Amino acid sequence: MLLQSLVQQADSRQGDTPEYYLARRVMWQIDLSSTGVGNAEPLVIDLRQEQRKITAPYTGRSGSKPAPILFADTAQFALAHPGLVKGPDGEKVLSTNSTDVTKARTRHAAYRDLVTSWCNDYPHLTQAQAVAAWLNNPAPTAWPLEMDKDHLVAISLNGEWVHDLPEAKSWWAHKVKKAKSGKTGKANRGLCLVCGHVMPLLSTLPVPIKGIPNSGMNTQLVCLNQPAHFRAGTKQLGATPICVDCGTKSATALNTLLADPEHRAFADDSAIVWWTRDPDTDTAMWTLHDPQPEEVAQLIAGVRHPRRGRDALAVLDEDAFHSLTLRVNTNRVIVADWITIPVPELKRRLGTWFADQQTWDGWNNTYTYWSVWRLVLSCARWDKRKNKYVDTTVPKHLQADLTKAALHGAAPPAHLLPVLLQRIRADHHLDRPRLALLRLALIRTTTRHKELCVPQLNPQSTEPGYVCGRIMAMLEAIQRKAMPKVNTTITDKYLSTAVVSPRAVLTRLRIGARPHLRTIARTSGPAAKAMDGRLRDAFDLLDTIPAHLSTEQQALFILGYDHQRAHSARAAAEAIKAREAGKELAAGQQADALPEASAEDADSSDNTLW
Repeated sequence: MLLQSLVQQADSRQGDTPEYYLARRVMWQIDLSSTGVGNAEPLVIDLRQEQRKITAPYTGRSGSKPAPILFADTAQFALAHPGLVKGPDGEKVLSTNSTDVTKARTRHAAYRDLVTSWCNDYPHLTQAQAVAAWLNNPAPTAWPLEMDKDHLVAISLNGEWVHDLPEAKSWWAHKVKKAKSGKTGKANRGLCLVCGHVMPLLSTLPVPIKGIPNSGMNTQLVCLNQPAHFRAGTKQLGATPICVDCGTKSATALNTLLADPEHRAFADDSAIVWWTRDPDTDTAMWTLHDPQPEEVAQLIAGVRHPRRGRDALAVLDEDAFHSLTLRVNTNRVIVADWITIPVPELKRRLGTWFADQQTWDGWNNTYTYWSVWRLVLSCARWDKRKNKYVDTTVPKHLQADLTKAALHGAAPPAHLLPVLLQRIRADHHLDRPRLALLRLALIRTTTRHKELCVPQLNPQSTEPGYVCGRIMAMLEAIQRKAMPKVNTTITDKYLSTAVVSPRAVLTRLRIGARPHLRTIARTSGPAAKAMDGRLRDAFDLLDTIPAHLSTEQQALFILGYDHQRAHSARAAAEAIKAREAGKELAAGQQADALPEASAEDADSSDNTLW
């Protein structure tokens, strides 16, 4: 199914990349434009600074006698370069080792034979005549000082690459197909598992996969070259019959996707590629990397209107969305995840993904959404001195796992919630991305609390963890009201303990809140009375303060704390507007209004909550 989808992708984009061609970084250009004038030497142009990639011939090769590649090959093949070695003073110098020199000359001779064969097949072409004239000269004995044997070299004439000629493309495709399918004969034909036709079969895939993190020179999508891998004693593709066309198209399509930033993303040591059957379809996949509020609002609206969503899914949509997550192990591609779903279903799952991570910013009265990479970063350790996350401490494979959860509509990995809670307890840092990830993990890993995990405050909830979090936020608000310039709040001091064992902490803090309420009463009796009443009502929601909280209840504690703070921030913003308009504040508004000293800094609580 995977190879079939890749072949369909290659057919839908037919003409984008020729067969057995790949985007490659050319470092040196051999310009033959001047060779016809008095037998002048060709011009060697350094392209290293341009970081230039061009579509050039390529095929997988390995072993002690690797085959040359037409027109675009390493300096060792194209120019008989022996390579650079470290000299006595530490600088790189040209190798004079007889083994290196002999290997370079042998490989250059194979390269000359290949290119000469092409020139002989197209003697009427000006380019073939120029290349043949260049090859008639002896192998070079002097090279640019910066050139090394592994640098890619390509040939041009009059400003055009020789390998871009239609004759070069067709000749190279025929050459590779013939080499990869082995000797012609009946034994080499069979039923292709991809297209279902009796065709010439490959012995190995002709094109390696490029662009996956940690991949080598010859990474294969299908590789059976050890006895433990064999099936019925048959190695390589003998037990996995794939025809020449399907093997080429599937590998070429995958390489094209890996080279296209619009269709791939990197996550740690993984690469994620996606495409649709119709190449012109908008997949909305980009919202996982850079969610735009308008696009996210449309996706969520589709989820929250069930009838409209059913109607969309009931329509037969021939277009399909494909996503593939790849890793590498010892030059073999690992398919970590593979999904094929209709495009409407993709939009529904993405809408659910953003709805599940939705958080409310009470101060600005807006909902916030975050990209996958931003959620992943929030699970790293927070560095207080540098005021940023330490990206090297991100849990391994988490970005790929969250992307998989989004596309499959599944739960994130089970270890996410304990790791995130441990981070919050350790560094006392809570921001919007962490809250979004906490809510997402809580909703998708447990069904018992799904209705509770709403984006805003649920004042009727009697869940012990949630109510304890609300009480913690209320006690902190009382402290801030009484001590506007406090440097270290009760949350800074007691969070780690309160999240795990709230009874001891909240009982002590409730006693400590009494002098703060008396301080508030000296300036505003109604405000002190309102805050004391809210605190008492919250405690009344509990039959008893729990001595210890489970992992889920700890997450609810953090959620209740945030919801109460966001609710208070909304009320504070409204109180400030009323005060600026010259209106008299009611008792509840006086309790919510920020002290004058801290009103200017209120917006700082938007991204960092403590």
